[in-house]
Amino acid sequence: MIIEQLKAALSGSVVTAEEQGFDTAREALVWNGRKPARRPRLIVRAANVADVQAAVRFAAAAGLRVSPRGGGHNWSGIAQQDEIVLDLGALDTIHVDPARRVAEVGPAATNLDFVAALEPHGLAFPAGHCASVPMSGYLLGGGFGWNSGEWGMACHSVESVDLVTADGELRRASATENPDLYWAVRGAGPAFFGVVVRYRVRLQTLPRAITTSVRTYRLSDADAVARWMKAAKAVVPVNVEFTMAMSSAPPPLAGTAAKVASGIVTVFASDLAEARATLGRVAALAPEGALDVQEEIPTPFPVLYDIIGTFFPKGARYAVDAFWAEEKAADLFHGLAEAIAQAPSPRSFALGVITPSFADERPDAAFSMIGSAFGCAYAIWDEPRDDAANTAWLRRAADAVAPAVRGHYVGEADLERPERLRGCYSAEAWERLATLRDRHDPAGMFRRAGATAAAAPTQPGGAEKAA
Repeated sequence: MIIEQLKAALSGSVVTAEEQGFDTAREALVWNGRKPARRPRLIVRAANVADVQAAVRFAAAAGLRVSPRGGGHNWSGIAQQDEIVLDLGALDTIHVDPARRVAEVGPAATNLDFVAALEPHGLAFPAGHCASVPMSGYLLGGGFGWNSGEWGMACHSVESVDLVTADGELRRASATENPDLYWAVRGAGPAFFGVVVRYRVRLQTLPRAITTSVRTYRLSDADAVARWMKAAKAVVPVNVEFTMAMSSAPPPLAGTAAKVASGIVTVFASDLAEARATLGRVAALAPEGALDVQEEIPTPFPVLYDIIGTFFPKGARYAVDAFWAEEKAADLFHGLAEAIAQAPSPRSFALGVITPSFADERPDAAFSMIGSAFGCAYAIWDEPRDDAANTAWLRRAADAVAPAVRGHYVGEADLERPERLRGCYSAEAWERLATLRDRHDPAGMFRRAGATAAAAPTQPGGAEKAA
């Protein structure tokens, strides 16, 4: 099939590398201001599921690889490969069935749009922490989102998906239909071998009194903040998130400390009395010496997204890496604090999260790497001339904490390092993914850079354990 035939077969559009405006279209594929060097031959903008099938069949006939792109909100540019980018941006519909407490969601629907659609029905979902991330990459990567202690990983709420496989066929995958595809779609991330065009997910009751408290300390107190969060987790319900943010001091505190560690506690409470009781128990265990204390901040989902958004300015240049730790969680958090103290950009920051108790109680799925603690380092800067300094800082930080790390989270791992992807799965899951990929995509249509790397895990033994 020649390109003119492909264009005629689509309701959407095709942009070729020879056309005027292609470079602008290519730049828009990835949210990160630091764009990958890869240059696709075609960008196919699908208007519907039939367009996805037509594009996949065209690629199969031409022997080209396909890179599905939901919203391009990924750090390492995996949505932009060098042959065909299949842009699913128009597949963003959301249909809520309040009676069944189920929603159908298109791959390009964003976290914010989904949460907003659920709110009038008094329903919720463990959506991702970043408003503009779409369901496609978020759910494929596992989905470590809001209130995961109570609601679990988002991919575990997926009842079924509709997807287009490498032969261009539309298939449904669930626990009873194509169960091997259903296993893979819940966590395979960029190692998946198809194009998801629709998710069906189970919903939760919307907490009506989401409330947050923040205590900010000097960065040198990060170890004490981490101990406090761990101790407090043991005395509160599962609907509480504990996060330590290590960053430059915000303007009100900039004259007091250069860098800070903030203990952020959010309770997804049903009423204010519950929120106050829970946050009171947490506060009673807090270390002395806080530079600033903000108690009982009402934080419904729109407010949470506004707060998170201030950390991720659009158009900035990013490099990111993410880590799961187990028995050496304290070492991971300490290492991230030391890295932030030396960050070349004042906008860079790190997070340390006490992982919810669902870590040992989850369904069998491709999402298979987790730990009792999670850490993430974000290098953020503005100018291309600073790329080398900031990416080098991130990788030094990652290498420094490696002895404490058992694996990585594919949603935020530094996938520009070829060994990272394998470290996002248990050894058993990695081997099963390879087997299924060979079965469902024998020609390698959906194989992306690094997705079949045979490199050893980052930490010896780290990816060899099932979490």
